[in-house]
Amino acid sequence: MKYTHFSVKVSTRRRLPLFSAVNIDGAKSDRTVKRTNVWRFDPRIGKEYQIVDGVYGDDGRGFFSRGHMTRREDPNWGDKKTAKQADADTFHATNACPQRQEFNGGIWLELEDYVLDNTDQENIRVTAITGPVFDEDDPVYYDVPIPLGFWKIIVFTNAATRALTAIGYQRSQARVLPTRTRALVFGDFQDTQVSIAGLARETGLDLSRYAALDVFERADPGTRVRLASVRDLYLTP
Repeated sequence: MKYTHFSVKVSTRRRLPLFSAVNIDGAKSDRTVKRTNVWRFDPRIGKEYQIVDGVYGDDGRGFFSRGHMTRREDPNWGDKKTAKQADADTFHATNACPQRQEFNGGIWLELEDYVLDNTDQENIRVTAITGPVFDEDDPVYYDVPIPLGFWKIIVFTNAATRALTAIGYQRSQARVLPTRTRALVFGDFQDTQVSIAGLARETGLDLSRYAALDVFERADPGTRVRLASVRDLYLTP
């Protein structure tokens, strides 16, 4: 499904996005756009395939926040009218997954900005692809199976090598669920840089064009590197 500067592929079975992909033009970015914060259905598909309420609500009462897959600020570039439309588009139910508020911060929110800062300044453009990891054993809250793991792939022109480069990243919200239901899916930490080939295995998605650009392309598909901050990311092979 196409929106302003980003697209989403929806899982009708899970009623959540399989992934959301955005093109970011750092040279034309407009960070002055006010947050609309009005979530709505997309009329292009049935409401039965989208989640707006139910599982979402007060975090303190055990509900979940609406976690943007394409980050609100990322597609907000171009002229003012276009940037405002892009911001509004990110508030479609098709672009959200249930996330605990504690999850939605840190490296998860900083990744795109960090990569933009380390991109070839003559080509300040980034593509970010974000989605959940669905599992048949995902815990159910308020009649909705909740994905524990989330991932990002960032594609950019490396400032040092001038080469088109990709990195893979995962974060788990298992530790911050209202009740611990099972062991962590990504080990005893939340943030990891991972092999994109490994991501393809976990998600079942064809990520081969990005795996060929991965800084971990020659590493074992099971490679995971713990991240304490965005500065720990490997941006070159």
